[in-house]
Amino acid sequence: MSLILNLETSTKNCSVSIANNGRCITSVEEYSEIYSHSEKLHAFIQYAISISGIHINDLNSICVNKGPGSYTSLRIGASTARGLCYTLKIPLLSVDTLTVMSYKINIKKGFLIPMIHVKSNFFYTSLFNESKERLNPIIIKKLDDNFLKSFLKSKNKKVYFIGNIPSIINHKLIFSENNEFIYKKPSAMDMSFISYKKFCEKKFNDVEKFVPFYLKCTTNI
Repeated sequence: MSLILNLETSTKNCSVSIANNGRCITSVEEYSEIYSHSEKLHAFIQYAISISGIHINDLNSICVNKGPGSYTSLRIGASTARGLCYTLKIPLLSVDTLTVMSYKINIKKGFLIPMIHVKSNFFYTSLFNESKERLNPIIIKKLDDNFLKSFLKSKNKKVYFIGNIPSIINHKLIFSENNEFIYKKPSAMDMSFISYKKFCEKKFNDVEKFVPFYLKCTTNI
């Protein structure tokens, strides 16, 4: 048995889950219009442990979302995870936001492009195939008519955009007969099997040296 506490703090969704052997058994989350992780994260963790019927010492690992996303909220998640791992003497795992968003989106053929809003019309993004293999590194790109050119050489496959803000569905690049938009917020529930797989493969992070992944957005991108 492996009990893993998953923490997701990359966006305004404060999300916590506990998974047993890759299956989510408890989740607590709240989406707010403001970043409230500093006030709510520890309370959510305590509540999740309480309703799951386990003791905090039963945990085998902590998995935290390493980003990209809001750097301040990512630091809160990382500090919390590191503190728990250090206190409980258990290993630290991490997973990136765009992998979390793409994981439960099942398609038969095409490409997945998860997008996390940075500011204005700039987004953290990457490219995955239908097998969830990452084809491009995480970058910041402007949502404009040239958005897909650096990603795709072939225009024959359907593109599934996965976004955390509904308003981008109105962009002409996304709102077309060849593409599809899927609204999705990063959630700790979707980290359950990913963290379990990493735990089994012993892909642990150094608790003392771990820092969130962050890309700085500049207006000349």
